[in-house]
Amino acid sequence: MLLSPELAGFTDVRHGDFTSGNVLSRPLDEIVAAVAAAPSGWIAEYLTGVEACRSSCGYFGFCGGAHAANRFFEHGRFDGTETHHCRNSKIYLLEGVLDHARAN
Repeated sequence: MLLSPELAGFTDVRHGDFTSGNVLSRPLDEIVAAVAAAPSGWIAEYLTGVEACRSSCGYFGFCGGAHAANRFFEHGRFDGTETHHCRNSKIYLLEGVLDHARAN
């Protein structure tokens, strides 16, 4: 589970079992390098979602595009943007801190 260990044990019709490689047969650095050089499947879809967040969300610098598993379980895809998890654990948190800082 290269990006999201929470996906371990789950499968999807479009993306299979979400694996990127097997460290028993290929070193981790090679797996990561191969995925970075040519992302495909669910990882490419996730990176599309991260870029969509970067271009549309004022909080991107704080969260960096959220978690792959939350996108998948909330949207059924990886290229969606804002999730409940994102709002509740990132956006509202940062807004609360900023509101507090402005008030003091």
